[in-house]
Amino acid sequence: MPHTADSGFDAAVVDRENHAVALIQVKAHPVGDRWTTILPRQLASFGERIPFVLTIDPNNIALYRSEAENLVEPIVKLDTRQVLQHYDPEFPKKRVFESYLLTLVEAWLRDLAYHWKSDNPPGAEELREAGLLEKVEGGTTQRLGA
Repeated sequence: MPHTADSGFDAAVVDRENHAVALIQVKAHPVGDRWTTILPRQLASFGERIPFVLTIDPNNIALYRSEAENLVEPIVKLDTRQVLQHYDPEFPKKRVFESYLLTLVEAWLRDLAYHWKSDNPPGAEELREAGLLEKVEGGTTQRLGA
């Protein structure tokens, strides 16, 4: 997997065999519908086919299937505050920067993979229905560009 910062992605979710299953991009400010213009260009520059993309801003966590012809609609959409306050109860009240937001997202993804904090992490059922949860189990995250 290329570890370049120029792709625009911040991290990747890797399965237990160290294969990338999702790319992660975090923004400190709400992006809204602009993801649909950002993602196709970044996926094209990444140079490797990865099944899913997770986008995170202070309002929403969205999961896209990157193999889809158009990335207009996420297949899962979660409230960022509701998910991440499980890992930092003060999160909804704080101004956060991308690095901290990414750290909280990594904690959540590792909870989904290993259940270190809870038996049923927030969003687990939605990610199971989308087909990502079983790929995350036993895996981890890797920061890109480091």
